[in-house]
Amino acid sequence: MLEHASGAKTPWPGAARDVPRDRSVRVPRDAVDVAAAGTVVAAAALGALTLLATITTTDSRTTVAVTAALLAVCLPIYLRHIACAVRDAIPPAGHRTSVVLATLVMGASPLVGAGWLNSVHLVAVVIALTLRPALAMPIALALVAAVAPLATLLGASAPETIWLAVTTGMQVVAVYTLVWMVVALRRLRGAAAVLAEQAVAKERLRIDAAITRTVETALESIAESCDRAAEFTTHGDAAAARTELGTLVATARSGLSEARGLIHSFQEPDFRREIISAAALLTAAGIDARIDLPAAGPPTPYRDPLRAELRRVLAGLLRDGPTGPVLIAVHQVDAHWLLSCTVGVSSDGNSAASIDAADSTSFARTATANRRTENCSRIAGST
Repeated sequence: MLEHASGAKTPWPGAARDVPRDRSVRVPRDAVDVAAAGTVVAAAALGALTLLATITTTDSRTTVAVTAALLAVCLPIYLRHIACAVRDAIPPAGHRTSVVLATLVMGASPLVGAGWLNSVHLVAVVIALTLRPALAMPIALALVAAVAPLATLLGASAPETIWLAVTTGMQVVAVYTLVWMVVALRRLRGAAAVLAEQAVAKERLRIDAAITRTVETALESIAESCDRAAEFTTHGDAAAARTELGTLVATARSGLSEARGLIHSFQEPDFRREIISAAALLTAAGIDARIDLPAAGPPTPYRDPLRAELRRVLAGLLRDGPTGPVLIAVHQVDAHWLLSCTVGVSSDGNSAASIDAADSTSFARTATANRRTENCSRIAGST
C-alpha cells in the first residue's frame, strides 16, 4: 500500500512500509519529476486505448459515444490514483474511489460490450497501487485473467478475446512498472537526504563528545582540588590550602584554554581535513566521492575563499544529487588557486571530460561524446 495523504509510507507500490520519510525534504524538479509527469501522461494514453478497442470490436452493443462518456467518468478517478502514486501516496478515500471505479468498469461491461473490457486494466492498476500486496496482487491477476472468459461470454471472437487479454495484461504491467520506478527514485533521493542529515548529526555528536570530555576532565580536577583545599583548611594547613587553590586556578585556566582551542579548531579546521570530511559526508549520503589534494596546501590567505567555495559546492551536491562519481580537487593554475568539483569520474580516477580552469564562475557544464561533466570550480584567489 502506498502512503496515504495522512498515513503510513511503503517501500514500493502495494507494500507496507515502516520507516517514515521526512516530508520536508523536497525532491528538486529534475528527471524524477519529468518521469512522474510522463507516467501520468502514459497512463492516460493507455487508458484511452479502450476507444480503439471499441472501434475495432464487432460487438453491436458497443458505441464510441457511450465508451467515451464512461471513460470521461473513469479516467479522472484513475489518473487521480496515478498522480498520487507517483508522489508515493494514496489519495484520500482511495479505497472508496477504487470500489466506485470497479463498479463502473465491471457493471458497464454487459451493457457496452466486450470492447469495454479493455478498461479492466484501470481497476487492476488502481487495486495494485492501493491495497496491500497480499490482497492487491491476487485480485489484480484475477481481474486480468477474467478478461478472456468474460469477453467470450459477451460474444467476442477468438482474435478479439486474445487481443483484449494480452493488451489488458500489458497495460497493467507497463503502468505499474512506471509508477514503481518513479517511486523508487523518489525514495532513493529521500534516503540520500536522510543519510546526509545523519552524517551531520553524527559529526555534531562527535564534537559535543570531544568538548564534554575536555570540560569534564577539568571540572573533575577542580572538584578534587576544592576537596583537598577544604580538607587542608579544616586541619589548619593554610599553606597547603593556598597551594591547592593555586593548582585549582591553574587547572581551570588550562581547561578553559583547551576548550577554547578545541572550539577554535572546530570553527577553523585544517583545510585538508575539511575536504576529507566533505568527501566522507558525500559518501555517507550515497555519493561516490574522491579527492585530489596537493602535497602543500594553498597559502593561508586563500584558504577562507576556498573553504567557502567547498561549502557551496557541498551544499549543491547534497541538494541536487550528482549523476555519477564526484572528484573534488584543489590545484594551482597559473596564478590562481582553484577548487574543482567534477561529476562523472572514470574508474581509474580520471575525469570524464576536461575542465577549462578559466571557466569557473559557477556550475558550468560541458559535454563531449555522450560524457557529461559539471564544473563546480571557482577561482578562490591568486598567489
